Amino acid sequence: MARVVVGVSASSGSPGALAAGLEQARWRDAELVAVQAWRPARPPSSPGGRMPGVSRDVEADQRAAEAELKEQVAAAVAQAGGSGLNVRCELRRGAPGAVLVSASAGADLLVLDAPRRPVATRSPMLAHRIIYQASCPVLVLPPAVQVAARTR
Repeated sequence: MARVVVGVSASSGSPGALAAGLEQARWRDAELVAVQAWRPARPPSSPGGRMPGVSRDVEADQRAAEAELKEQVAAAVAQAGGSGLNVRCELRRGAPGAVLVSASAGADLLVLDAPRRPVATRSPMLAHRIIYQASCPVLVLPPAVQVAARTR
């Protein structure tokens, strides 16, 4: 079966990319896989080399992130009228670039939102790096399309 992978940002939910991915999955009669990179938060630091007084529940944080991803994808599917499509959510541990390049292996298309800032200050933009490393075609939505998807 054909597979369309959509990179979902934890901060924005990538509504434009999800809408475009759903349209592509419908057109290609493909499975849609919504992928989000996740890393556990760093433990709080404390002065003097002592153990911090607060600890984090990494498993609970991961479950919360998975639930939020599923909610974002379900909202996009409902808005796009995508019921009946084969949709799967994956929360993968790692850096966004590495996770999305890995997810592109075996996919027919990778869909991404354009970066929020048009100018990179230190390193190449994520979308730019992924385009050169992905093992499938990459569809990067321009900011105007992203804005239109958020206001629907």
